[in-house]
Amino acid sequence: MNNDYYDERNDSAGYYSPEGYDRKPAPKKKKANVAVIVLAVLLVLALIAIPLSAAAGFVLGSRLGSSVRPKHTHNSSYTQSPELSTSDKASELNNSAIADKLEKLESLVDNYYLTGVDNNKLEEGVYDGFVKGLEDKYAEYYSPKDYQDLLEEDSGTYQGISVTVMKDPGTNYALIEGVFKNTPAEKAGLKPGDYIVTVNGKETTDMSISEVVAEIKRPDKKTALLKIYREGKEIEVEVEKTTVQIETVDYKMLDNKIGYIEVTQFLENTDEKFIEAVNKLEQQNMKGLIIDFRDDGGGLVDSCVNMLSRIIPKGELLTYTEDKYGNRSEYNSNSDKTLTVPMVLLVNENTASASEIFTGCLIDYNLAKTVGMKTYGKGIVQSVIPMSDGSALKLTTAKYYSPKGKNIHGVGFEPDYKVEVTDEQKAAMREDPSKDTQLKKAISLFK
Repeated sequence: MNNDYYDERNDSAGYYSPEGYDRKPAPKKKKANVAVIVLAVLLVLALIAIPLSAAAGFVLGSRLGSSVRPKHTHNSSYTQSPELSTSDKASELNNSAIADKLEKLESLVDNYYLTGVDNNKLEEGVYDGFVKGLEDKYAEYYSPKDYQDLLEEDSGTYQGISVTVMKDPGTNYALIEGVFKNTPAEKAGLKPGDYIVTVNGKETTDMSISEVVAEIKRPDKKTALLKIYREGKEIEVEVEKTTVQIETVDYKMLDNKIGYIEVTQFLENTDEKFIEAVNKLEQQNMKGLIIDFRDDGGGLVDSCVNMLSRIIPKGELLTYTEDKYGNRSEYNSNSDKTLTVPMVLLVNENTASASEIFTGCLIDYNLAKTVGMKTYGKGIVQSVIPMSDGSALKLTTAKYYSPKGKNIHGVGFEPDYKVEVTDEQKAAMREDPSKDTQLKKAISLFK
């Protein structure tokens, strides 16, 4: 609803603020039952008022990003819901006024709305609208189905087209951050940086990122029809949906015993795959290592920590977070194995969150040089808090810092060796790796 009122002279309906339009009350009908919606809203209000310091001890896994997943977005943690107390509230909302307003809105819909109403969608819309009121592009309400989809996607296997997406704050369109290799999306020609204007004819500016993902993954359709905006042109792309096993780690040995590991995202098994790659390359007498985080928008913090633990000595600080109360949570290396070969990290403007945690850690310990472009700059953490009805709430809860205390939110990391590439060069690099000027520069640093 884009308008703020209902006007019989107008063919659009919406809710008007008091100053927007003055009209006589609607004819009185039987009183609508809004108890379910009101109680549910109050539950959400109570959850949002949790002092997140109390929730810190319940972290099960942290998530810094999302395939076709909502991504970046970038730092999240899964937490169990702590016991709630009204005395814990950091701020008070006028709950009775909210309940009264909802009852009036329902009465107006009951009296005037032309077609039928899906009560479940109305209820879910209340929660979604409440979270939108935070005006935080990373905050999100997940319906029970959305939350199950999120957990499925983080496992690395799901039904979809194999892209990672986020909401572009400048245009509000869905933006493709990453395209996984050897997948339907790559075969259809989708590229990082593509704007998704519509999905199956629906404008993405009118949808949350979860709604965009849900529309792409609709079980009643075997393909997703996307209208893409790229370099001043709109193109339509139809992408086949399949069961996707996301391969987030690829590795090989380059000339002169230089190992190369590409990490596209941090999912539940990414740490195992990364450690396996390091072990295999070491068995081949690796003399140096290039880790490619280009277009890696983030993922699970636990995976990142386990990967860093394969490099950094046990007990050393890898990263830490601080919430609004100043409570600090530290992540330390948990492995006896280390890696001492020279390292170079490849980064670009889409390197974000977990990949920036990794980058910042190696920079602070002087273990790697960086090549490419300035990173995205996301230094905040979102916590995903599950609720008893199967839904969940994602909130920005903390900032994260490198071991030496640097927070790069909105700033990013400037590379030691800046190598710019155009979109045309990126496309050429995908077709022919020998044209990858950033990789060439990284290799040259070992000579």
